[in-house]
Amino acid sequence: MKKLNYKRIGIYLLGLLILGCGIDLNTKTQLGVSPIISVAYNIAYLTHIPIGVMTFIYYVLLVIIQWILLGKKFDYFQFLQIPASLVTSFFIQLFDGVIPVASSFPARIAMLIFAIVITGIGASLTVGMKIVPNPADGLASVIGEKCHKGFGFGKNFFDGISIIISLIIGFVFTGGILGIGLGTVISMIFTGRVIAVLETSISRLYSSVTEIEFVE
Repeated sequence: MKKLNYKRIGIYLLGLLILGCGIDLNTKTQLGVSPIISVAYNIAYLTHIPIGVMTFIYYVLLVIIQWILLGKKFDYFQFLQIPASLVTSFFIQLFDGVIPVASSFPARIAMLIFAIVITGIGASLTVGMKIVPNPADGLASVIGEKCHKGFGFGKNFFDGISIIISLIIGFVFTGGILGIGLGTVISMIFTGRVIAVLETSISRLYSSVTEIEFVE
């Protein structure tokens, strides 16, 4: 892996910030939470654990799943996804106390569109800088690799599985649906597409920042 430089690290951290904002925006639409944290949201709702804390626990589990899927091909450097997920979880908890709930249906739709776009941008930046991805995006990348597809495909696949698991949790423990709504499904469909559209641009950005002088 190429040595890190401050510009690359800065873009990566910006990606984590944007991703955390996008995830929380999706929740505040009241049209359903983002697929990326739907499982964590449901468990947090049932156990009354703060969403930021539950998201971190869930992310640790996703890193372990990556380890299992990749076996000997798993790069132990990727365990740094765990401390990186602390940053993402912090941003999610931070934005949770700042971003208001959308009060009208038009506002919810506008917020949802914005959430999808910036979630896609945040995910693309964190994965594209090739440091350590957000654990959910890391697993999506592994799925895409295992299926011989791109990250966008892996993202859509993982989001779909997350929604199914969330529905099962809701029906088993409450007899209904928790956190899953129209916004969740729309996010599942279009976030991966945003990532796919940005793939070439992010690759060019990565090339441009890795051409500058590297620092230890």
